[in-house]
Formats: sequence, structure tokens, C-alpha cells
Amino acid sequence: MSLPIVFIHRTDDNYLSYSLRQAQVSNPGSRIFLLGTALNQRFGTNGIQHVRLDAYMQTAAAFAPHYKHLHVMSHAYNLFCFQRWFILRDFMRSQQMTACCYIDSDVMLYENVNNPEYSQFMMEFVWTNFVKAELLDRFCSFTTMYFADPVMFEKLVQETKELGHVSHDLPLVSDMVAGLLFLRQFPDYTYTHGRYGDKMFDENINRPLWAESLNGKRKVYLINGKLYTREMASHTFIRLNSLHFQGLEMKSYMPYFFTPHLSTQGMFMFDYLSQRWHPTGF
Repeated sequence: MSLPIVFIHRTDDNYLSYSLRQAQVSNPGSRIFLLGTALNQRFGTNGIQHVRLDAYMQTAAAFAPHYKHLHVMSHAYNLFCFQRWFILRDFMRSQQMTACCYIDSDVMLYENVNNPEYSQFMMEFVWTNFVKAELLDRFCSFTTMYFADPVMFEKLVQETKELGHVSHDLPLVSDMVAGLLFLRQFPDYTYTHGRYGDKMFDENINRPLWAESLNGKRKVYLINGKLYTREMASHTFIRLNSLHFQGLEMKSYMPYFFTPHLSTQGMFMFDYLSQRWHPTGF
């Protein structure tokens, strides 16, 4: 059976249409779920299953009194970043799902998630997450413990600092840090940083790191209908399994990376300033 793909999103944003449809195009055999609200029910069409997330808020609401806020984002925003895992856990239970692929709403997915080599890729990238029900249940208990116990919460804060998640001396306690701390319980876990041979899941389009950049963003190539980034050191093309359009500005680019609208032949490079694909070659 194909792995279900789940999104969680509360507001009515046009870019959501592109992330949902791109997941559907790349995974025609998978069920696509949007756990949403009345505000975005319009996206529940053409095979996208819209489910009201408020039906799965009970344990998420029970976590709220334990939550301690240390972040530059609003209390409500960062709390929900943690609560979504309780919502997802309870939804999976209701559907008797043993596993799913969870995708943030600003991620465009270009790979079939049923490839078994991705099945262990959990909690490294909370925005692109291959989730097993049993481990998700453990993560929810882990999160509650680290917030409910003052000693454990201090360890979470210290871990946040050690990872460099700090802004103006404020530790940015997030589910990303909790996820990485959770993975330390599994000494045999192999960290991939999203890289699988000549393919990769994108961490953040604004952080090219070892790859070519353009205007401070990941330089993206379109080669015969597939998207690639390019290593600076080796000049090797790495196929993109996903792109993470982090930040408000970047979400406006998502329509330009919707593959049904892109050429299936030739080689192009995306220019962020002109918002166009330009022919290129080497």
C-alpha cells in the first residue's frame, strides 16, 4: 500500500494549492490529506482529502499547559508547532495508519515517497518527515516529559543553545531541536541531512550551503523536467526530492516550481529577480 502524505495547515493561503498538487503529481498512488480548518476547506478537491483538525485536538490541548515559550515567534505559533505532532498522532490512530509522510505546507515534493530508502528519515527535517506511528507516539511522550519536568526543560534549553538556535541571546526552543534530541535515543540512527546519493531533500532554499547559490538562494536547474541543485566543489548535479520555501517571501516563488507547468525537455536555470526560467547549458 502506498504511503499516505499528510499536511497540517490552519489558514487559507493560495500557495497551499501548489504544495498539495505537487505532492499529488509526484505520488499519484498515495492518499493526500490536509488536516485543516473551515478556512481552507476549499482545497479538499480533486483527490485531496480535507479533514478538520479540531477533531484531533484533545491531546494537543492537554499538552498546552506544559508548554513554556522561548522563541521569537508568537506563543500561539510555536505552541502549534509542537501540538501538530499530537494532532498527527491522533489522526493516524483514527485511520489505523502505521506510517505516513508528513510535509509542511511550504514544501514542494518531487519524489515518490514510497522509496524504502527514505523510510528511516524521521525528525531530522520536521518539515519533511517519514513518520512511524509507534515512534511518533514516543515523540509525543518525550516532548511532554521535556516540558513538564523543569530539569528536563533546562536540558532542552541547553541543547538549543549548543545547536546555535539563538537570537539576540534568546534560545529558540522548537520542535526541530526536540526532534534532534529525540533521535539521540537511537544510537544506530544514520544521519543523512536529507542526502541520498545523487538525490536530496532540501533543508531550506535560503541555505544552499555546499551548493551553488543565486541571490542568496539555492540555484535551481531544470533538466528534462527534473529539478537539480549543483555542488560547488565537484560541479555534480544533485536531483532535488523537494524544495523548502521557508519564509514569507519565498512562498511567492512556489508557482514557478510546479512541475506540470515546466518544460520536460532542455536545460534551464531559475532567475529569482525576473521570476523566469532561462535556457542554459554547459
